[in-house]
Amino acid sequence: MVRKSQKTWAEVGFHNTGIRTTARGLKFALEWGLATAVLGHEPASVEEFAKLAEQSRATAFRNQQAFRDAFPLEASPARMNRDTGAQARYDDLYRRLKNRKKLSTEAQPLMYLVGGSVAS
Repeated sequence: MVRKSQKTWAEVGFHNTGIRTTARGLKFALEWGLATAVLGHEPASVEEFAKLAEQSRATAFRNQQAFRDAFPLEASPARMNRDTGAQARYDDLYRRLKNRKKLSTEAQPLMYLVGGSVAS
């Protein structure tokens, strides 16, 4: 019997939208996870997220839309970040650095952790 391999989050996104939108959606997932680490809970709104991420409201909404287009079955990036282990790493980085700018720079490679993890 031939086993089907499970798709990664990146493959799911590529199938739904293509490379550019998927990359933007994964970046939104990363930034959402960082905001969650800073706040200690998920942002209550995209407006709260935008303020914390130092993005314009319009940019935050565009990035959220890219995430929704790439991963239409996900309400937010929280489950992706949690299930891939990325959220624990974001939390750890924030505890160590306590600096939003340094946190963002240090966490960039974790985007590939999420994208390369098996979609659950």
